[in-house]
Amino acid sequence: MSGPSGTGNHLDIGGVFESTGDIYSKAFGTFWIVALVLLIPPAVLQWLIGDGALGGLIAAVVNIFATAWLAGGVVRIVQDVEADGQVDYSVGDLLGSVWPRLLAIVGLQIVVGLIVAIGLIFFIIPGIILALVLVVSLPSLVVEDRGIFDSMSRSADLTKDNRMRILAVGILMILILIGIGILSTLLAAITPIIGALAMLVLGVLLYPYIYMLTTVLYFRLVELKEGGVVAVEETVIVEEDAGPPPAV
Repeated sequence: MSGPSGTGNHLDIGGVFESTGDIYSKAFGTFWIVALVLLIPPAVLQWLIGDGALGGLIAAVVNIFATAWLAGGVVRIVQDVEADGQVDYSVGDLLGSVWPRLLAIVGLQIVVGLIVAIGLIFFIIPGIILALVLVVSLPSLVVEDRGIFDSMSRSADLTKDNRMRILAVGILMILILIGIGILSTLLAAITPIIGALAMLVLGVLLYPYIYMLTTVLYFRLVELKEGGVVAVEETVIVEEDAGPPPAV
């Protein structure tokens, strides 16, 4: 499933949001189950082990892997819909397809996060530029089965001519994350349990949207650069020529 990517080499940001909304509605029944399966255990674990230093560290590590698994799962969902317009994965198949790449996804998120954070701390503008350059690193890694640094290079190449347009996507993602943080903090001030539940619900609904948005962006950039969607598995059946019919 793909629509017009843009005019010439220019990305159609409106089309990216439209496609993301369409996939979000089609895949809602799948991704919310995946998000619940992956996000509830870290939340329960954090509640059980309390706020101690060791407990907080364990919960943080578990949460990193859970969100990375969710991110990879959402990329697979978008890849699936791009292939034939519908979600064919079961929840088990979806999680299983991401499992072999989970460590690479975690590594990529850590590396990209550190690079962008350093850029933002010392020089705000370079940090924003780095975020735009690396925005489609994750789908490059999952869809094309690339390594961490190769995925980052791929993202830099795909975003090269459209970074100012991609900035609109980045601003929306930042606003969503800030909104989640503010709302969860306000609710947690009332009671920690309500704050934790709000964070879980918002995470289930909004984090998949962010990952879908960046993955749709990846596919549209591939279309602009290379004229088609890459790395979507297809089975091609080639029939051999049986030759002329036997003589009667």
